[in-house]
Amino acid sequence: MKKIINDFLPLGGQHCITNSLKQVFSYNNYHLSEEMMFGLASGLSFLYINQEKSPMINGRIKIFEFEEKLAQRLNIKICCKSGNDYDKVFNQIKSIIDQDQPILVYVDMAYLRYLDMDENNHFGGHAVVIYGYDDENKTVWISDRDNHDYPIRSPKGNIAMDYHLVSYHEFMKARNSSFRPFPAKNKYLTFDFNTYQSPTPDILKEAIQETCESMLNPPAHLLGIEGIHKFSKEVLKWDKFSDSKLRNAGITNYFQISKDGGTGGGIFRKMYGNFLIEASAILVNKKVYEIGKQFTVVADSWNDIANDLWQLSETLDINILDKISKKVQLLYCEERELYFSLYNALL
Repeated sequence: MKKIINDFLPLGGQHCITNSLKQVFSYNNYHLSEEMMFGLASGLSFLYINQEKSPMINGRIKIFEFEEKLAQRLNIKICCKSGNDYDKVFNQIKSIIDQDQPILVYVDMAYLRYLDMDENNHFGGHAVVIYGYDDENKTVWISDRDNHDYPIRSPKGNIAMDYHLVSYHEFMKARNSSFRPFPAKNKYLTFDFNTYQSPTPDILKEAIQETCESMLNPPAHLLGIEGIHKFSKEVLKWDKFSDSKLRNAGITNYFQISKDGGTGGGIFRKMYGNFLIEASAILVNKKVYEIGKQFTVVADSWNDIANDLWQLSETLDINILDKISKKVQLLYCEERELYFSLYNALL
């Protein structure tokens, strides 16, 4: 059997989960920007964590926590489903497509050849949309972040396709993967929009205040602004890494910050700033608008650090570490003041 949802419109975007959500929402005639989704879910965060292959920073809250908060604030139902039996889950997905509904699924990026990833760089939290399948030719239609008018950078160059045809075998490996972090394990989302409510000023305030509180008062020193401070100190210790680990640390964290890695730019700070600008019109709050503009400036500073990390990966020049440390410490101070100002702007 073959089924393609002909009136589904593949769209490019900034961040894998918000772009995939945007496509499913738009198909069902609920139109929200990626930035609005990101802010409503209180998506902005910071994490510094040491791992065996490379230390890693991250700028958004956990997978599934994000989706749950978005659903709560829009008064809809988003259910995450999975199963150990790949064939059974795949048949469930096909049956939903047969009902003319695209499916948001999670995949391990290392197994999608069009992304040109190193086979050992596993990340199973990558979200894409499936909107067609062909049993005879054993292929599925995938919409990812890239699009003809929205090129994205892969390790081997830019890609800009409206959709990707992926073989059943490749799709199975990407879906069935149990590799950490965030093993895909056949997860997919279902949606019930029947009780949808547009964002209200009160809901926006709640979402923004939660972000401020989580950044200013994190439960651990590796999170929030304390995590930024920790990064400024820990990066100086990278001079003891082997060449391969130092190179990996540079390139890994470049992609964690840069728009090339699907952050929207500036480790999600640009997306959050644009959310505040959009939200300020609903809140009728000029202070929130101005703080949103300041977040986009902070994003530029993070992008500057991303460029240093790229240079580090190519040159292995440990003198760059001190420069990164000083820039991150300045951003720690700037972001701390921004969250205080933002919280007070809502009072």
